[in-house]
Amino acid sequence: MSAVLQWVVTLAVMAAVGILGTVYVRGVLMRRDETAAGIRALAAMSWREFLHLVLEAMARRGFTRVLDREVASGDSEYTLGRGQERWLLACKHGSAYVIGKLTVNELVSDVHMANATGGLLVTQGRIDDNARAASANQRIELLDGATLWPEVRELVKPAQLEAICAGAAQRARQRTLMVWLAALLAGIATFMVVPTLLPPRTEASAAPTVSVPASGPPTAPSGDTLEAEATDLSPEQQRQAAITAIATLPMVDRALWTTQSTLEVHLLDTDADQAFEALCPLIVRHSAISSSRIQLTPPPGSAAQVRFRQCRSY
Repeated sequence: MSAVLQWVVTLAVMAAVGILGTVYVRGVLMRRDETAAGIRALAAMSWREFLHLVLEAMARRGFTRVLDREVASGDSEYTLGRGQERWLLACKHGSAYVIGKLTVNELVSDVHMANATGGLLVTQGRIDDNARAASANQRIELLDGATLWPEVRELVKPAQLEAICAGAAQRARQRTLMVWLAALLAGIATFMVVPTLLPPRTEASAAPTVSVPASGPPTAPSGDTLEAEATDLSPEQQRQAAITAIATLPMVDRALWTTQSTLEVHLLDTDADQAFEALCPLIVRHSAISSSRIQLTPPPGSAAQVRFRQCRSY
């Protein structure tokens, strides 16, 4: 049984490490790799390609281009309309951008001067915590690389998107292989450790077995078999073998050693003499316990008295 448990635990550990690792690779790292590759692809676009992509993404939200003013620096600020609302769109092209509080404050000022509803600040770069805090109480939406890519993912050229996804999938396959190699190592380590955690097997577990026929009460093993097995048992193993055999008798409920020399036998009926005659052969065959005191306890509610007897005197 311990060998079976050893394999069960080993396979369970391998499956847990492999499955959880695969889910993390496919569900988290693969998406992260695709986003990073997508941001690099956006940064490699020309200014106008990037701008048109952003405007198309805004059009999907219901915005329409109303007015644009292009400045010499290459950055542009556009007025977008949605119903009766007017929003200012500011784009910062380049993955190296780190948008700070000053840029947000400038857009807030432009929004107020234009009497616009709010502003959209878009970059492939990163937006720091100060900028996010500055926009918290203003109607300014910030889109950096990680949040911009899902907006424009389906708008890039199909061949470019396919290459981005293929690269992320390739890395995911490599990582998945590493995960299952780690799962194999974890399984090997578990297989080696589990036997030290299991209780050692004792000879008591190999006590004489009890045969149960297809019908009728259980029968005790033959005398020759028990005699042969009893010769190699320690006193403690002899006690265990005796109570195992006695428990199979039809008139016995259970048996237990209350001390090393006293065996208490709980009976199912009041015929203590019959029980004593049946259990004595199972006691005297064991030399270490043959002179033990037998406590015959009648069933609950019986008027019979507890009796103490010995199968063999000292």
